[in-house]
Parts: sequence; structure tokens; C-alpha cells
Amino acid sequence: MCETAIPRSFGRMLKWISFRDRSRRSQAQIVRRVCERLEKTYGRPRLGNPRSPLDDLFFILLSNRTAPMKARATYEALRKRYPRWATVADASVNEMRKIMAPAGLAAKRAAQMRGMARRLRSDFGRVTLGPLGTSPDDEVLAYMRTLPGVSTKVAYCVMMYAMGRQVLPVDVHVHRISQRLGWIGAESARNAHDLLANLVPAHRRYAFHVGCVLHGRAVCRPQEPRCSECVIGEYCDSLRRRRCPWLA
Repeated sequence: MCETAIPRSFGRMLKWISFRDRSRRSQAQIVRRVCERLEKTYGRPRLGNPRSPLDDLFFILLSNRTAPMKARATYEALRKRYPRWATVADASVNEMRKIMAPAGLAAKRAAQMRGMARRLRSDFGRVTLGPLGTSPDDEVLAYMRTLPGVSTKVAYCVMMYAMGRQVLPVDVHVHRISQRLGWIGAESARNAHDLLANLVPAHRRYAFHVGCVLHGRAVCRPQEPRCSECVIGEYCDSLRRRRCPWLA
């Protein structure tokens, strides 16, 4: 049975149209309202990401699939041991693995980081991302994806947080919330970048991304989402279907 009070909202429920069945103009209005609501609620925080592109690259590699506090502590420990990332190129993988053990996937990440540092040194003469500073977005993305362990999402995170590029990283939170809103279907997060970039205007992508991260952690969780606390629930296809199954 529908959870919503029938006398006042039944007619409105019957008129409800899924996001994908709306006109482009209507979709654009919903996207704008969702982005504005998330930004008003969560602001535009950096979520602990360093401002240096190289620092941020190492930080994001560690924070991927790792709890935020654990990732930050591991990053600080790694930074203390290797104040200059150039030294990682010749570091012992076993030593790095021990430092990164609390974050998980330590052996894999240690090998990737050392390989990444060596690759940058080979390509640019030193361990740096500086030469990418003036390159177009597509060239930066293409190069960074050739580095060990760097996916499209990791590359886009560095580009957005530390390079000031108006790209949209699709992490698990952005992907989950976008699916529940009805903006994307069953596409994997890897394939959703272009779809969401076409929906979310460039100037709204940063706030949308960080808003989804915080909203996904606190409210729109994978299991037992707190829909009664959701600031964008009125635009959520998934919530409507759960409340009134015949609308699915």
C-alpha cells in the first residue's frame, strides 16, 4: 500500500512521470533543482583532498574503497615516511605495504604507486603532473588512465579537486544516487561518466559530486536509506516506486 496519504496526494502520484520519460526541458529543471538542493545542504567542501595534483593522486588511490578516516591516517603515515613522492619510485614495496596495510589492498597499491612514480619520472624527468597543467581535459584523462591503478574515476577526481577542471567523477555514491533518481539505468559507474556529464551542467558538477558523496554516506545509503530525511526525495524515481509499486 502507498505510504503517502491518499486524499491529498493520490492525484499527484498518478500524474508522476519518471525522469527518463520527461522532456529535455523538464529533465534540465529537475537536474538544476537537485543540484541546488544538494549544494544548499552540503556546500562545496574539499572532503580532505589535497590541492596539489600529485598529492591528490596518491591520496585518491588510497581513499578508493577505503573508509575516509582510515584513508586519511594511512595517507599521513605514507607522507611522513616519504616527504617527497620522488622517493617512492625507488622505495621498497614491502616497506610501503606495511605502511598501507590499515587501508587494505596494500600490496597491490604499493606496487601501483611505485610503478606510477617511475612512469612519471620516465615521462617527465621527475615525479610530477605539472606538464599536464595546460593540456585539454581529454588529453589529461587519456594520459592519466595509462598510469598504474588510475581509472577514469580516479583521474577525474584529481582533475576536479586539484586541477580545477569541470569534470564529473562517478564514484559509488554518485552512481547509486543517480540510479535512484532515475537519471541513469543499469549502466556501470565506469560507463556512466558521459551520461551524467551530459545531464549535469559543467558549473554544477563539483557541488553535485561532493553533495552526492556526503548524501550517500549519511542518507542515501546502499542498505536502509533514510528516505524520510532526504532533501531530494521528491525527485527520486526509486522512492516513488517503493511508495506506490503500481507506478513502476
